[in-house]
Amino acid sequence: MYFLSLSILLASLISPSLQASLQDTLGSHPNLTSFAEQLGKLPGILDRLESSDTPLTILAPDNAAMAKTIYYPVLGPAFQSADPEETRFIMQYHVLPGKHTSDMMNSTFQYYSTWLDNSTYANVTGGQKVGGVIQAGAIPQMVWTSGFSSRSIVREADIEFDGGVLHIIDSLVIPPTSFPDTASRFSLAVELYGLNSFVGAMYATPNTTLASLLNTTTDVTIFAPNNVAMESVTPTITDLSNATLQDLLAYHVVLSQSGSGSLFSTSFGNDTKITTLQGESLTLTFSSNSWFVNSARIINQDLLLSNGVMHVLDNVLSPNASNAQPVPASATQAPVLQTTLAAEFNSSMAPFTTNLPNAVVTTEQGTDGYVGSVTVSGTGGGAIQTSRPSSSSGSGGSSSGAVNARVGEIVMVWVGVVVLGLALLMA
Repeated sequence: MYFLSLSILLASLISPSLQASLQDTLGSHPNLTSFAEQLGKLPGILDRLESSDTPLTILAPDNAAMAKTIYYPVLGPAFQSADPEETRFIMQYHVLPGKHTSDMMNSTFQYYSTWLDNSTYANVTGGQKVGGVIQAGAIPQMVWTSGFSSRSIVREADIEFDGGVLHIIDSLVIPPTSFPDTASRFSLAVELYGLNSFVGAMYATPNTTLASLLNTTTDVTIFAPNNVAMESVTPTITDLSNATLQDLLAYHVVLSQSGSGSLFSTSFGNDTKITTLQGESLTLTFSSNSWFVNSARIINQDLLLSNGVMHVLDNVLSPNASNAQPVPASATQAPVLQTTLAAEFNSSMAPFTTNLPNAVVTTEQGTDGYVGSVTVSGTGGGAIQTSRPSSSSGSGGSSSGAVNARVGEIVMVWVGVVVLGLALLMA
């Protein structure tokens, strides 16, 4: 017992300087050679990592994850072109100030600042955020979430080096993008519960001040009703005047108060009132394991944005119904605006979708980048471009036309093959 206690004491007294350096630690893990090679191409960030005076946490993608970089819709162009500036920003997003080991993390999500603090990519206080959690199970699992709710599962945790701790992850963490871009990608999953209608509503009036504010304001929080929620209050919402519609939409937006940052679910308080951009208050309530905003249930929370966070609702909010109370026993909350019958729902008929903005994701340098702020060019019918445009596509065009044309070509080829096959069978 004496020798065991002495061993523990000696281990606790070992100087961090006697621990392995970052480069030695990376070199001792064969599944991190690609990550180490990438850092080697970025001497500025490598020097900063090795000379940091404070502990760091590094999320290190394994070789399999790094091999897939060119296939990432958002990250791919930066790695394909080997752009040192853009890849540096991506790598910065994998570094967290402070030492965050598995025994220090919670079973509920916490949101940590990263080194990604360039205003184009992280228009948030204290650096862009990444979510971390220890998920329960037979073997507890550390998971990190990033832009577009991407999940990076930790394959090996708590690898200590002289500057902090390193976790090996199975996929890169993805820097969040703008509100329109994030909402557009979210809508690709299930159209019925997408956000195209809410995004289109922001651009439905000649005065796009509110839409511009959502793309440029630091630490914004957006409560976004999904397509079903928007359609359920048609034609009431489409019959509103431009001013009334803008007023209603502003009631879904909360700005940072005195540098408090964006409003993540981890900072929600039960029966808490928060002031909206419109001026009236919202009430947050927790009941039956769900969060509610007035009477609307939050069905997806903490979607990271380049300038804040977004929460998805099952109902449209109204400043004229700020006292609406939730009914937790009901799976879907009753609309507070006049509604159509549930039997009439048709996701393809969600309002305002023809007003979606034409947008190109740009970098601070104005090059054809892949993350950061969105440059909006007009309204109506345009898809949001989310990858680097080709040299022939122009700087502000939509990528949807080329994609649709290509799909059409493929369909026509297959139709030709089928017709030819039938002709041969009948001959």
